[in-house]
Amino acid sequence: MALTKAEIKYLTSLQTKKGRKQEGRFLIEGVRLLEDALAANYLPHTILYAPSELTERGQELVKKFVARKVTAQTISERECHRLADTRTSQGIIALFSLPRHSLRQHLTKGLRKILICDGIGDPGNLGTLIRSAAAFHFDLVVTTAGSAEAGNPKTIRAGMGAFFRVPVVDGVDPEELVSELKKAGYTIYDADIKGKYIQSSLPIAERLALVVGSEASGTGAVLAAEARFQIKVPMAKNVESLNSAMAGTVLMFWFDTVERTAK
Repeated sequence: MALTKAEIKYLTSLQTKKGRKQEGRFLIEGVRLLEDALAANYLPHTILYAPSELTERGQELVKKFVARKVTAQTISERECHRLADTRTSQGIIALFSLPRHSLRQHLTKGLRKILICDGIGDPGNLGTLIRSAAAFHFDLVVTTAGSAEAGNPKTIRAGMGAFFRVPVVDGVDPEELVSELKKAGYTIYDADIKGKYIQSSLPIAERLALVVGSEASGTGAVLAAEARFQIKVPMAKNVESLNSAMAGTVLMFWFDTVERTAK
């Protein structure tokens, strides 16, 4: 059944940040990502698929969603390409609700490790950081106002399904964030190129929040002022810096390794 003009207008509006925020919904495309969503029991409202473009694997995925009572609607190849964010959509797109995570509720759970992405504007870097947070047992990701959206299709693709495995609280005001971290007893570690190298003598707090800022401007003033430790990754002398995603990944790996070694 062909989509109506109103349906196409609505769905294409979700290709923009404004549309996603206004509607509280977003689109995900591709077999691999939707398999990850299904595995995490993160079910969409609707799946839209072009039968002629589906692989065998895609056909099986459609059957699995239908078995979970998800509405499935066939669309044309042309409609599929119009709604897709990539050149190769793999013939399947799904409509999801944006998750509504409460910062305060998560912090009261006594989470061990939190990643704070402060002003990470590039969706690819943000997605990579979310992926690394999931890989290295960080319990929550928080982005500050001005960062890329967790629901941006580019962020989700870069995260390779991590979006479904670790909760993300989007667009928090830094002052509010600092206030909530203090109330919940978190120690802030700031990734800072001018900080001290990570080393075995660095005290590891029972509850820690690692802040990673943008490569261009670093951590914002509010969070930087509240950080107890400024830390950086040891590098060769002829290398000036790592980008935010790489630096954050190395630091998360380090914290995770120290924690596992101590057990």
